[in-house]
Amino acid sequence: MCVFYFEFFTTFRPQHDKTSKNSLARLFQTGFRSDAKLLARLGEKQSRTHTSLVMGYFTSAKEKALETFPVLLERWKAKLASGKRKSLDFIATFTSSSKAPIEKHRERCEDIEKIWDAFVDSFVGTLHAQGGAGCASRAGRGSSFASSSCSSDGDVDGTKMEGDERGRRRAARERLVTIGDLHGDLEQTKRAFRACNLTDSRDKWIGGKTIVVQVGDQLDRGPDEVAVMYFLERVAEEAERSGGELVRILGNHETLNIAGRFRYAQREGCADFTRWRDRQKIGMEMKKMCFGSEKQMERRYRKKKEKNWCAYETGEKRHEKLPSWIREDDVHSINRWKAVCPGGEFTKRFFSGKNVAERVGSTLFVHAGVLEHHALYGLENINKDIREWAINAENPRGVPPSHVQSDQSIVWARDYAHTDEERCDCAKLSKALRFLPGVERVVVGHTIQKGGGGATAACDGKVLRVDVGMSRGCGGNTSEGVEILNDGEKITRMVDGRGRQPMTGVENRFQPA
Repeated sequence: MCVFYFEFFTTFRPQHDKTSKNSLARLFQTGFRSDAKLLARLGEKQSRTHTSLVMGYFTSAKEKALETFPVLLERWKAKLASGKRKSLDFIATFTSSSKAPIEKHRERCEDIEKIWDAFVDSFVGTLHAQGGAGCASRAGRGSSFASSSCSSDGDVDGTKMEGDERGRRRAARERLVTIGDLHGDLEQTKRAFRACNLTDSRDKWIGGKTIVVQVGDQLDRGPDEVAVMYFLERVAEEAERSGGELVRILGNHETLNIAGRFRYAQREGCADFTRWRDRQKIGMEMKKMCFGSEKQMERRYRKKKEKNWCAYETGEKRHEKLPSWIREDDVHSINRWKAVCPGGEFTKRFFSGKNVAERVGSTLFVHAGVLEHHALYGLENINKDIREWAINAENPRGVPPSHVQSDQSIVWARDYAHTDEERCDCAKLSKALRFLPGVERVVVGHTIQKGGGGATAACDGKVLRVDVGMSRGCGGNTSEGVEILNDGEKITRMVDGRGRQPMTGVENRFQPA
């Protein structure tokens, strides 16, 4: 309507007199009033229509809601029930009420529970040993896999231990054998044991009741460090079952590694500790198949007072912070340190129960050399201090004991080990022996005997020097050991491929077999 008035006004252009203006005003007023009434009537009609539509919509929605609500309610109840079950299952993994697979199926798994732990340890040990059977009895005590434990160089059948300190003194045996530094060379290690008639062609123990003392330095300079340790452990177990014994003492390279110093380790040797960690993880996953989560296994071993020999790290937060000299991007060195640091799983298994000085009859064994101040302090005290340091997970980056640090320590001294007579100070040995009653001779490694003549004796037979550099990392010389019969009555070298040979310095005692 407004458009009509506008067109009418612009078309006729009324005169601008007072009359025309008044007429136009009346015309507009009349028109607008008519429009208002029309619009009011239309709005009322539209309002009723809209109200009807809205009411119809809500009525329809209400009916649909009433129809679908029971269905939705059932779905919500199902989801809540499912969420509750999942929550309870999740919580159950952290409570003692949760059951491991072996507990859920106890009747069907009764037989496998007795052997699974030992089987897994044996399987993983075989991987570590590069094919040689690993030591199964450590975790298989009481099972068909084993009858004893080889976890330490403690008392063994038929060996009388004198004194109240473990490893302090063993009574003399008819046959005593000593083997020098091995330095991560598995093949040369096996050759040395065969040369001494301790193992057969399959590397199984045939030494009977022989006592063997390996004078340390099993680690560094070679690629087979892990395999060497598992080989020694397995042979020690076999020897124990036969009434013999394999004693392993710590050398300077073991104490260096425990202290986190890897400067003599080969890159391949460090990488082998990464492989060791991975194999341990395989063992853990195999055990989880029966014994449940790691927390469930931890409770199981604690209850049974057994050790999980597939553990690969302590879980101690103190072990998360690396020593300042180990780079954060050096994965192999990091894995090595976590394994061999004080309280580390590898150290707990192979080093923490070992000594730096052992005595069998009248023969004392140390890695490098015993001096007067060592004897005065007490060899038992030195052993105790080093054992406590090696097992102390509270301070894995702590300073090692002074007994393993200086060039005058029991694992570093070379005073009477040099083949050069001018540098061989027998007076220092005599002073030390004055404070070691009953000791007639000292056996040492550490210093390679030059000239290719094998193990040597000096100071009128009071020191036997048995490091011949057999590892390929130290020259790869012929493997050999030294045999001591009847507490020193006969002393001979046992050379790979050559049998018994005389030893320089004790030729008058040599009697070929």
